[in-house]
Amino acid sequence: LKPVFSDPRLCTPSTELALSSSQQFAAMGEVRDKNGKVVVRKQTRPIGEFGGNLGCFFWLLFIPTAIWYFYGCMVMKNGRLAVPDYQFWYDLYYTLPEGIAIRPTWKSFWAIVIWVVFQAAMEIFIPAKIVEGVTLKNGNKLKYPMNGLAAFFLSHFIPYALCYFGYLSPYFIWSNMGALLTNGVIIAKLMALWLYIDFGLLWWRHVDDPEFEEDWGVFHISECINDYFLGVCRNPRLFHSWLKVPFDLKRFWNARPGLTLWVVGNQSYIAAMYFGCHLAEGGQPMCMETGDWNRVSMAAVMVAFAHWYYIFDYNWNEPAYLTTTDIRHDLFGWMLTYGDFGFLVWYYCFSFCGYISWLEKPLTDNHVNFAVGTIIYILAMYLFRVTNIQKHNFRTYIANGGDLGKYKVWGKPVEYIHTEEGSYLLCSGWWSLARHFNYIGDLTMCLGWAISCTGPGHIFPFIPLSYCVYFWLMDIHRMFRDEHRCRIKYKSDWAKYETLVPWRIFPNVF
Repeated sequence: LKPVFSDPRLCTPSTELALSSSQQFAAMGEVRDKNGKVVVRKQTRPIGEFGGNLGCFFWLLFIPTAIWYFYGCMVMKNGRLAVPDYQFWYDLYYTLPEGIAIRPTWKSFWAIVIWVVFQAAMEIFIPAKIVEGVTLKNGNKLKYPMNGLAAFFLSHFIPYALCYFGYLSPYFIWSNMGALLTNGVIIAKLMALWLYIDFGLLWWRHVDDPEFEEDWGVFHISECINDYFLGVCRNPRLFHSWLKVPFDLKRFWNARPGLTLWVVGNQSYIAAMYFGCHLAEGGQPMCMETGDWNRVSMAAVMVAFAHWYYIFDYNWNEPAYLTTTDIRHDLFGWMLTYGDFGFLVWYYCFSFCGYISWLEKPLTDNHVNFAVGTIIYILAMYLFRVTNIQKHNFRTYIANGGDLGKYKVWGKPVEYIHTEEGSYLLCSGWWSLARHFNYIGDLTMCLGWAISCTGPGHIFPFIPLSYCVYFWLMDIHRMFRDEHRCRIKYKSDWAKYETLVPWRIFPNVF
């Protein structure tokens, strides 16, 4: 008889090597931390979300396929929708030139690796103010380096310098997006598999990490696809022994490589417009030696700036991110490994600026649509920012020990619910109008971008609008998930909150 696990923290060995996975966990007996305390785990994570195992398996296949489809419509049909038949997929994978086709290439793979390593090095080595996040279920507060703004600007300076000295093509994203898309899918799936194994099946290896919580790890192998999709850990960290502030994988993956490359990719698509990049009659990519700003769409510039400011604003207010649902509640599995670097970084980039760069007729004469879209974006961005900052300031005031009897919102004493669980639900200002009023800014600004991507004499913007449809569905589904979690967490206090603030997103509508 041999023990399955040799870790000394396992008090009882298994009885046979041939046990099933669930039997092995049962045979492990008690797990103790470094202080000898028995580790108690509870399954409090969501179960069955996104359709359980079957639903998650469907989304694992459908979402990447849908993104490949819209990309194919962009590069092969100049933005028009196409029937996704055998010939469509054959041409998208085989016929198109290397880089533009969705065949993975080593060039794009190493480009991704170099970019991610570059981003990680900046997070680790750039001097930073250290800020504590919110209290975890285990009572700990994790620390985070706030050097995002410096990393953001360096992420522009280095690629621009490489382009200036001839080491990097300014339209690299335009000419390699297909391969980047597929390599993003591969990397996201492998990363999610590693997370499932290391932090899920082998959860006991992390019980002494300060971020370990009672609902970490795999509880039932039968939920493997759902766990792989959603994740089995919340804030996994690396290099505890080497770094003063351990490297937070989820915060990094959410905030650094994907978000920044998204806006840099937009600029690469504008460079493709500037140099008149297109597929020649023989199917090979061709770009002019000299640029011309008359080829560049003002709509693309507006959208690129909107996206750039969105990420700049995030980095400027970086500590606010630590109080969001992304950090506090979301698990780290395929939904985020793919969402951040297989989906967001490429789809957000090509659905607007990429779409405009591939249009058959240059989008340089849609002045009315451009003006209307710009106004909608500015108003929506303002609303998005002021609503989130209002709640962040409220939470920060409480965390700093402020007297809520003296705190005012819009010049009036703040209204709130102090829950039995210990949290505070803001019921004043923007948050008196709807429980998720901050969603309106997000939901509206993308409509402004889509409107600016068309005009008289131009095709219907199917691809930009596909982003709007996705984003509305995602945000509304996320709202229902958040409300379900809060209803369980706050119990009767949430019912009271729903009475005080009856509308979900749109006052008097929904």
